[in-house]
Formats: sequence, C-alpha cells, structure tokens
Amino acid sequence: MAFCLIVTIGFIWIWYHHIQFNDHSRQALFHLRRGELDQAIKDYTTAIKHKPKEPSAYNNLGQAYLGKAEYDKAVASFKRAIEIKPDAVEAYVNLATAYLKQNLPTQAIEACQGAIQIAPNLALAHYNLACAYALMAESDKAIDSLKRSITLDKQLKAFASEERAFDGLRSHPAFPSE
Repeated sequence: MAFCLIVTIGFIWIWYHHIQFNDHSRQALFHLRRGELDQAIKDYTTAIKHKPKEPSAYNNLGQAYLGKAEYDKAVASFKRAIEIKPDAVEAYVNLATAYLKQNLPTQAIEACQGAIQIAPNLALAHYNLACAYALMAESDKAIDSLKRSITLDKQLKAFASEERAFDGLRSHPAFPSE
C-alpha cells in the first residue's frame, strides 16, 4: 500500500511540474513573439524552475536576453542549452549571433563551427561564419562562407546586401551582388 502511495505521489509531482513548465513556456513564447522581453524572461525563468534540464527553454531565454542586448546572460543561456544537449544546433547559431553582436568574431567562429559540425547544410551558420570572418578581415573565408550560405538559402543574399559586417567586402570582386 505504501508503495502505491509513493508511486502516485511521484506521478502527481512529475505531472504538476510538466504542466507548469508547458504553461510558462507557452506564455513566455507568446511574450517573446510580441516583443515583451521582460515578461518572456520571467516566464522562461519560471518554466526552467519546473524543468531545469530542458534545453529549448534556455535557448529561448537566451533569445529574450539577446533581444534586450543583455549579451552575457544570453551567452550563458545558450551555453547552458548546449551543455544540456550538445547537438542543440539552434543554440550554437544563437550563441554565434550573441558573440557577433559583441564584436567577438573568434568566439562566433567557434560557435558556428559547432553548428556546422552538427548540421553542415545550415545556411544561417554559414552566414554567421561569413560575418565573423568579415569582422576579422579574412575576406576570402568570408566570401566563401557567404556564398555557401546563399547556395543553401537564396534569401540570405538580400540580407547580405544590408549586413554591416560586409561593408568592407562589397567592393570585393567575388562579393555576391544583386
């Protein structure tokens, strides 16, 4: 009888935390999409308390911090997502973005390489890699990575035409133009 009671209590405890996590994650995503970043951060933080080993919650928390330009917190969140799930490719891409926003191209390259190792045809990872190389004035590598990203996703060509990281590359004869 005691065993059944313990199993029932365990089930209820797991179910409660699962439901709470889902509710707070849904609310947080709603706020994140609406640009209500403080509320999204609050809800993701609460969700994480209910399910602390869920990498998507840390990745999304990092996106909210990234939106607020709180880069140290964003980086920590993306790294935690990767720590929990080493093949969390989206977290690698977001980590690279956070590093690029801080003008830390060496770290961005490492994050991009992590993403590309997991998903070799992920256009955004190659695009971020191109940005990082451009910031380091490694023109040939930047152009190669940019061309690869555009081959994988033609829409990135339009972004490249406005990307500030590529300002020094636009006069390069191999720069993809309209």
